[in-house]
Amino acid sequence: MTSNDLTRREFLAAASAATAASLLPSSLSAAAESSSLGQWIDDDFGLPAFRYTGPLRFPSSPVYDHAPMLPDDPYFLLGNYRLTLFTHASGSLQLLTGERAWGRMNQDPAPRPLNFAGAYQASVTVNSTNYPLTGLDSPAALAANKIFGVGFARYEYAVTPALSITRRISVAPSAKLHQGSSAFLVEVRLRNTGSDPLHLAYIESMLARYQPIFAAWDNDQHEVSYSSQAAEKAGRALLVRFTPNPKSKLAFPPAGQMSRLEQFPPALFVQPIDTNTQTSVSNSDSSAPGTWLGAKWSGDLQPGEVRDLAFVIGYTRERSEIPALASQLPPSHSTLDRNASAFAPAWREKIPAFTNETDPALRREMRWNAATLEQMAIWREYYDETIIPQGTDYDYTWGMVGSMRDQAQHALPFCHTNPAIARSTLRFIMKRTLPDGNILLNDGGFGWSPSGAQQTSDQQLYLFLLLAEYLRVTRDHTILTEPIGYYPLENSGRDTGLAHVRQAFLFLRDRVGVGPHGIILRWNSDWNDMFGWWPSAHPYNDVFVVSESHMNSAMAIVILGDLAAMLDAAQSPDAADLAAAMREYRTQLHEAFMRDLGDRAFPRRAWAWYNEPLGEKEMWLEPQGFTLLNPDIPTDRKRRLYAELDHRLLTGEALGPRQIETPAVQPGTPQGSRENGGFWYALHGPVILGVATFDRATAEALLHRMTFANYARTFPNYWTGLWSASDSLDSSLLPTTGLSQMIPWCAHAHAWPLYCWLRLREERSPA
Repeated sequence: MTSNDLTRREFLAAASAATAASLLPSSLSAAAESSSLGQWIDDDFGLPAFRYTGPLRFPSSPVYDHAPMLPDDPYFLLGNYRLTLFTHASGSLQLLTGERAWGRMNQDPAPRPLNFAGAYQASVTVNSTNYPLTGLDSPAALAANKIFGVGFARYEYAVTPALSITRRISVAPSAKLHQGSSAFLVEVRLRNTGSDPLHLAYIESMLARYQPIFAAWDNDQHEVSYSSQAAEKAGRALLVRFTPNPKSKLAFPPAGQMSRLEQFPPALFVQPIDTNTQTSVSNSDSSAPGTWLGAKWSGDLQPGEVRDLAFVIGYTRERSEIPALASQLPPSHSTLDRNASAFAPAWREKIPAFTNETDPALRREMRWNAATLEQMAIWREYYDETIIPQGTDYDYTWGMVGSMRDQAQHALPFCHTNPAIARSTLRFIMKRTLPDGNILLNDGGFGWSPSGAQQTSDQQLYLFLLLAEYLRVTRDHTILTEPIGYYPLENSGRDTGLAHVRQAFLFLRDRVGVGPHGIILRWNSDWNDMFGWWPSAHPYNDVFVVSESHMNSAMAIVILGDLAAMLDAAQSPDAADLAAAMREYRTQLHEAFMRDLGDRAFPRRAWAWYNEPLGEKEMWLEPQGFTLLNPDIPTDRKRRLYAELDHRLLTGEALGPRQIETPAVQPGTPQGSRENGGFWYALHGPVILGVATFDRATAEALLHRMTFANYARTFPNYWTGLWSASDSLDSSLLPTTGLSQMIPWCAHAHAWPLYCWLRLREERSPA
């Protein structure tokens, strides 16, 4: 049996040391910062960073669905509103474009799990001996001192006893909404520490190979292939363009209209910044079609001499933009030996200091969350809006923006830290709305919405959730009077933001509607996307017609009340009328919800059929958080509910309550994983805020549970939750607790802890 054939039970024994860490007292929390995988530090400008000291490969990782749950080559994300860049522990980089359609500019042709890799290489030749600096098999990459922080990745190599190399990747923050540099800066310092001259040849290059991310899931029947043209000079820069080759006629609509397939991929370029650095180009072999585009330097380095190189790599659709992009990224050789980005002063200005937090570790983590969300944010050209993508798995693996309920949740903390992003997200969701108030779930390609059987019942609630918080924090009611287009933007009309909200409310009330118990229908999906298949005993249409969602109703009761109060503050007759309708509907829902609750300690999950409840005796987490947030439920009932939640869903859990008390046998979703009993950041967050309405100390403790610091104490050998995570993690019901089927780097793992922290730090109660 190979290491990749380990069963989950066998893996439990191998992970026992990590699991035992959860038993340590809180006074030993510092142990988590000195695990075998690395430690948190402050960079030289006071921003959070992670010093990675772990391996490049994880051969003993359990495998789920043919993919390792601890992937090789851990990675960090850098970015701004026009750029997404993954920097790997191996020194490799992958450059993504998400402005029009999600695509990888340097797609690695070698097969890997999830195809999540970019083709990138750096090496140095010393007196005719070549030393690779990147790659999983590079001794230099394994031994390098690696630090990943806000806007930078820094590698220090001791290549030979006489040669040390510092290599820093830096991304500049976006200074304005929708704007930013679609390029990154590479700085290299070569230092001869010996007593003899060295003849060196340094080269660093990226494979120019564009591929839409969704193509990896297209069963190799790609409807469009992209060929790279010959490299062309653009001043001192080199540029490679990509030509789309569709298999079918009329594959592309007219320019400017929504399109599933990318007709206008950007070009990849490299631009030297100093006179030392020269561009380089070479053709790859036939097994990896494309052009290697990069920079190089060769020459003699005398004893004690230092040579600095600098160049930028990026993408553009206009070659005339390259000089301007390069000028936005001046090298900072004076800070190259410092643990910080070349643009650290700008990042320090961008990221809130959160000086009101007295716990240094928690303050650092909240700053990390704020910085991560800023770096994930991306401008979408079709809508001309900037949003925070979900990340795992929608964007970076599947190549689509999904779903609108996710966009709303990610923007909640931005109501406090960067309201312009929250407002842009509201506009984005409204532009994804049909004139009847139906909010389309997902977005792929260039503003294209895929069809499917999934009919969600809750998208409007998440729009209302974000809007209520935005109005509460900013008091900016102009979003209600601003003209905003309906979807599709090229063929629909425009109306005010308030009209969009009215149509969304009417869709929720009159189109989704309520079932025989007065509970909002769930159609075939509320928050839980698995409801399209669960319970499988009922035909799809029967469940669709009569199934009722207690989560939807619990959310609506809280959110409609909050939003109605904010609409009243707009002091508009139309807003007042809508607020009155929302209150009327909220009253009806609350009465039905309390009648359904009766003397029970906790609400049911759903009515799957007229008289067949889900969650009658077994608790489901979904409706509990918003039930705790309901201001009309007495405190004693909230305490009783939370006591049940603590006993049924929190016992034995390290990170927070699991989603189901006793999961079902569900093909494809093990018991204790994802929507079948996993831990979810998006479900834990409302519980924290609900508990805060009557017990702030317990709410604080619940917040600490879902921090990366607690993850590190509990699972110090799992890199997939130390600095980011998937949207859900396996619960204690599985031996792989703390791991996930999905790749890490999800906005939920940053947005919900930060939002809860912001609400708990407000002077007045979050209720």
